[in-house]
Amino acid sequence: MIEYKGNKMNNYLKLFKFAAKAGSLEGYLFERNEIKYSLDDWVNNINTMARELPSDIKDNIKDELNIVLDRILEYGSDSLTKGQKEKISDIKKLL
Repeated sequence: MIEYKGNKMNNYLKLFKFAAKAGSLEGYLFERNEIKYSLDDWVNNINTMARELPSDIKDNIKDELNIVLDRILEYGSDSLTKGQKEKISDIKKLL
C-alpha cells in the first residue's frame, strides 16, 4: 500500500472529483440540443470544487482546464443560462 504524507492524497482526490465533474459536463453538453433538467447544481459544484483546489494543482492543470471550460461554454452556448456561463467563466479567472 502506498502511504501519502500530509494532505497530498486528499488533493489528488479533490482533483480527480473536480476533473470527473467538469469532464462529464463537457461530455453531457456535446452536441446536445435539449437539456432535460437544471444544470445549476452541476455548475455550482464545479465552481466550488475549483475554488477548493490548491494553487499548485491549479497551476499544473490550467492549460488543459481552460480547454475544457472553453468547450463547456461552446457546447452550452444555447443551453447554459447566463448565470451558469458566468460561473464557468469565473473558474477561468481563478487560474
